[in-house]
Amino acid sequence: MKRHRCLSIILIAISSITAAYSQENPAQLKEAAALHNKYSFSKAIEIYRGILEQRPDSTLKTEADTLYNMDIASRLITSENGSNMLCFASSPESVAKQVFPAENFFLNIPGFGKQTWMLPPADSTADAKGNPFNAMNYSKENNTLVFSAPDESGSWNIMLSTKLNDTLWSAPQMLNENVTTAGNEILPHLSPDGKTLYFSSNGHYGMGGYDLYMSQWNEELGDWDVAQNLGFPYSSTGNDYIYYNTPDGIFTVIASDRETSRNEMTLYALRYEALPLKKEISEEEAPAMARMEMTKEESGQSQPTREETAIKQDTEYAAYAEAVKEVRALQNQLKVSIAQLDKRREEYANTRDSLQRVKMEQQMLSLETDLLTLSQSTTSAVSKLQQIELDFLSKGIIITNEIPFEQDNVQDAKAEDIPPFAFAQNSMGETPSFIFEKLEPKVDLNFKILPEAVIADLSSIPDGLVYHIQLMTTSRKATTKALKGMSPVFERALSGGRYTYSAGLFYSYAEALKNLNTVRKKGFPTALITAYNNGKSISTKSARELEAKNANIYRVTIAGYDTLPAEALAVIRETTTRDIAKAAINGVMKFVIGPFDSKAQAEELASALTARQVTSVEVEKVGNN
Repeated sequence: MKRHRCLSIILIAISSITAAYSQENPAQLKEAAALHNKYSFSKAIEIYRGILEQRPDSTLKTEADTLYNMDIASRLITSENGSNMLCFASSPESVAKQVFPAENFFLNIPGFGKQTWMLPPADSTADAKGNPFNAMNYSKENNTLVFSAPDESGSWNIMLSTKLNDTLWSAPQMLNENVTTAGNEILPHLSPDGKTLYFSSNGHYGMGGYDLYMSQWNEELGDWDVAQNLGFPYSSTGNDYIYYNTPDGIFTVIASDRETSRNEMTLYALRYEALPLKKEISEEEAPAMARMEMTKEESGQSQPTREETAIKQDTEYAAYAEAVKEVRALQNQLKVSIAQLDKRREEYANTRDSLQRVKMEQQMLSLETDLLTLSQSTTSAVSKLQQIELDFLSKGIIITNEIPFEQDNVQDAKAEDIPPFAFAQNSMGETPSFIFEKLEPKVDLNFKILPEAVIADLSSIPDGLVYHIQLMTTSRKATTKALKGMSPVFERALSGGRYTYSAGLFYSYAEALKNLNTVRKKGFPTALITAYNNGKSISTKSARELEAKNANIYRVTIAGYDTLPAEALAVIRETTTRDIAKAAINGVMKFVIGPFDSKAQAEELASALTARQVTSVEVEKVGNN
């Protein structure tokens, strides 16, 4: 399944211009929107393409024309996303659903607990009375508060704060670009182990409106991975707000307005599946599946399991289904063996009879040997399953589910053994008096001239080669006024009670030189370029030689994506341990992987990415940028 880049429509002007132009195609646009909402994506795609074909770029005369085409193009991409997502859909078993008021529907989800949800402090940026999306979620297991708050542009971003003591919380930090988009990310919550973040967004790849996403914590990078859409039918053409697995490992609950009015929300309770089988479904099947209709057995005959159905419908999934069964069975055996060994150890600790203890030691040794063999078999089975998933990934099919060892595989239990589901009636937790840890504001290290100079800390200078423009050396500390609006300015103490002041932070001599005359004309006629490498002063000659040497370093860039595609991330991890960053290069946002000491290393990664249908991949020489 080829991933398309979703356009995040954040300009109010686009919607207003679309409304004006809709007079040209009122019936077509209305029909296409209705078809999309009913999962008739192919027909909606045909209409949107037809409109764009009637308005080729070469005929566009005004900015309004261009914005209108952009809006139609974004609608087209959303319908294409929906069509692609039906190619790999889950078929969860529904056990209950009920409609609740939209203002506090999350209080009816069992498992969160009575003090889990709370309103933000009245003086916080997230305070918005009557808005259910500003609710803060407190994870007692992780002592972490996760919530969404609007930024200066009006977009809602996920913030995270950790409880330091009874009253003090760490300063809220916005999550990285793998999670944050130009749209809104709302109603986040963490898994009990703190390693999975679930949230709703209208800015990532999806079917339109708000979809459901997850992001895994990457231990190696110490940050959140690329957000993944949880797929259909968890995400739909409606607005989907919460995905939650109950702590008992039995149910999954999702919240959506796909069947309700504006002031209502439906909660759908589904049987939890650790490894759901996924398959392609038709557009005709999608509406009923989206409604999570409960299965009715009209005869006394036993119904086939989802595994059997998948095998029967498509032999390509047979190996996957068998691998899933094998892993589930081995996991269950492993858990039983661990429980038996723990019980035997407890009995051994409480036994004083020496002969009995010898017998128990032999039993424990046998159990430990069996456990080791079983553990190896489980590891082998998981590897086999992961290889099948990688094969799917190579075809563009994305599997986001992991195999949670800590949860019971209750989906294999008999129906009569599963307890009945009941919606909760929790109350909103009382908002505590949060005292957030204060952080020093970060200084913008991009060179600029402001109404008042800004002095930056020397610790903010990164390692490696950097250039400054030295302003002056004085026998006493300079006043802010004397620095004439330069930003950033770095102050260094010299011997003899003297101080030197340098402006700007530049990564090439050419960049520093370009700004030198600007500084001189602002009142520093003797300004000159200085260089530092890893914090130590070096001559500009040595710096330029080092810069020329570094010009033989290469990097791989990927353009055209708001978030790094999962297939690209998988290839990068398989091929290299180099860093991944997102940066604007010549005015274009790109993902950058590197550095590489040789062109061959960079080309190897680029070839692997291209083989997985990742587009806009280039090998660039760092010195040429």
